[in-house]
Amino acid sequence: MKKPFCMQFEAKKNRLKRRAGGVLQEIGRAILLTGAIVFVTTALLIGYDLILHAPDLRVRETIVKGCRELTEREILTLASVRSSANLLTINRDAIARRIRANPWVREVFIGREFPCRLVIVVRERKAVALLDRNEGFYLVDGEGTPFKKLETGEESDLPVLTGCVRGGILDGALVKKSLALLNDLAQIKDGPEIGKVSEIHGNETFGLSLFADTGLCLKLGFDGYENKLKRLTSVMADLDRKNLRTGFLLIDLSNPAKISVQRRNILEPAGPGKPAGAGKGFRM
Repeated sequence: MKKPFCMQFEAKKNRLKRRAGGVLQEIGRAILLTGAIVFVTTALLIGYDLILHAPDLRVRETIVKGCRELTEREILTLASVRSSANLLTINRDAIARRIRANPWVREVFIGREFPCRLVIVVRERKAVALLDRNEGFYLVDGEGTPFKKLETGEESDLPVLTGCVRGGILDGALVKKSLALLNDLAQIKDGPEIGKVSEIHGNETFGLSLFADTGLCLKLGFDGYENKLKRLTSVMADLDRKNLRTGFLLIDLSNPAKISVQRRNILEPAGPGKPAGAGKGFRM
């Protein structure tokens, strides 16, 4: 049975009221959510601004650790940290990049100690030899990397690596073999006294030759340096017994089964432009 028109109208009116009430509730919720977001965002911005300008978080002290060749003042100058900088927002990558621009710096770590201290830890390169290149001498670290040119007026008593650059190209393998020889020398205990190593000359055909400031030259070939140097002990003892350990001697240890000793002539006296420790004055 069809409902009277007045009853249908009343039902539609009630449905519209319910829908309108639901829409108003959704609008209310949206307004509340938007207000909450605005409030939280504003609070965060205000808090962030307070942190940025908090006097207790300003960098008041910068500590530098690990310096040997470089000074603390040099590191601080490279770091260029403003005293008003905030410890939380300071750009540590940029600071590390500026410090690494110095050739002595191998690695650098930047840390924070709250509330107001910045810590810079530097790992420097250790120069173990000089590399003779056409344009001058370069400091070489333990990994065989030439990292700094020896400037005019600078001196070094490090051994010189020669013959490792041919046609302007660095023979990295020959450099590493030379450094391995220096390391073997340092590891030998109770070895023969040969004097201070002045030069290690590399040759792609004949291997390595070592020159000492006593005038001694050792031909060592390419490998087995430790065993060859141990054999040198008996050779030097025999020379002492025969009173032959004087002047400039060439001892060929490249074949341990057939060691030879002979006098050698000096053809290249050291020039005035060579750095201290340069071994060309002992070259055959």
